[in-house]
Amino acid sequence: MRNSCVFLLSALAILLLLAGLVALALPDPYEGRVLYEVDPAHSVRTVDVGGLGLVLVGGVTAWGAGWLWQRRMIP
Repeated sequence: MRNSCVFLLSALAILLLLAGLVALALPDPYEGRVLYEVDPAHSVRTVDVGGLGLVLVGGVTAWGAGWLWQRRMIP
């Protein structure tokens, strides 16, 4: 049970990071409405914000899994 928790957190972190990167790589027709337009060629859209959120949550989850693994390895 001890190792499975770290393994599951690590797997969840990888899935969240991959989902966030896929969301950030979507082409313009799939990205939703414009939230902030930098110039005519660049803008921040709703899917970009969601993808960034997934990457942030995935990073925090990976950090938490690493912290938990380190705590369990040191007696």
